[in-house]
Amino acid sequence: MKCVIRDSADGIILQRYIVPTSDWGFKRLFGTEANKDVLIGLLNKLIDDREVKDVKFLERDLLLPVGEGREMSFDVYCECQDGSRVIVEMQNYARPNFIDRSLVYTSASIVENYLYNRSKGYRVQKVYLIAITGDTLFKEVEGRPVRLAFCNKDSEKTQVLNDKILHIFIELPKFADDIGSLNPDSEFLDKFAVALKTMAESHERPEVMDDEMLVKLYRAADTKRYSEDDKDTYTSNVMNQLEYEATLWDFREEGLAEGLEKGLATGLAEGSEKRAREIAAKLKAQNIATDIIATCTGLTAEAVAAL
Repeated sequence: MKCVIRDSADGIILQRYIVPTSDWGFKRLFGTEANKDVLIGLLNKLIDDREVKDVKFLERDLLLPVGEGREMSFDVYCECQDGSRVIVEMQNYARPNFIDRSLVYTSASIVENYLYNRSKGYRVQKVYLIAITGDTLFKEVEGRPVRLAFCNKDSEKTQVLNDKILHIFIELPKFADDIGSLNPDSEFLDKFAVALKTMAESHERPEVMDDEMLVKLYRAADTKRYSEDDKDTYTSNVMNQLEYEATLWDFREEGLAEGLEKGLATGLAEGSEKRAREIAAKLKAQNIATDIIATCTGLTAEAVAAL
């Protein structure tokens, strides 16, 4: 995650635009009443079998009465005016079985909708899942985005019963990384992906980001429009996320150290340090403070300064 916090003589300063892929930032931009029009604009760019005119936000935490019950938490969960449901997820880092987990999410939404409307019988509303990922999940597929419906691969013998589930994966690595790669005629998704990657580094909205939805996105992400409470909450969230990532790194280092004691992890340790330096170099390029980089990567301040 590209941090938006840097040290100064006056303390912590926010860059103009929040990190849209951070947990708090993503939910703020796409999961709040104040920015509902941003979400609707995105949905109408991605969903091509209906027009979304309005959405109603649903509880993000879903608990189904199955066995002991298991709670699921969505980044954004909403219902369109025609009753169809939409789940929007931001997945920065690769997680095991994320594709299977996505199917569980949409299936759970169907069951939840049935339980809520059981008096109307088995009337199943369509569920869309839009997943924005920081990793490439479908290396063999060139599509941008990857759109998946679920049916048997034996298309000659199998007919599609219905189209009640549609998954749309926007894999950010498949798109350009910088503003310079865009032009006024670039496709919307190219601009959207670059906006997610570079917004926190911008001082003004780039002219090329002229789509109505993108104009609203930058406006919603502008910290100049935020209250002091919102700024404090966002700052705290980003710092907590950095601390969480640093903790994960510490656990990994402890595991490698244990392996070293057994004489099994020499190669892994070398690879770990190389990866830490790669991450540190990227953070340094974003003008992140040396002490924060050192905390997140486990490198010494001297090692970071030498990069």
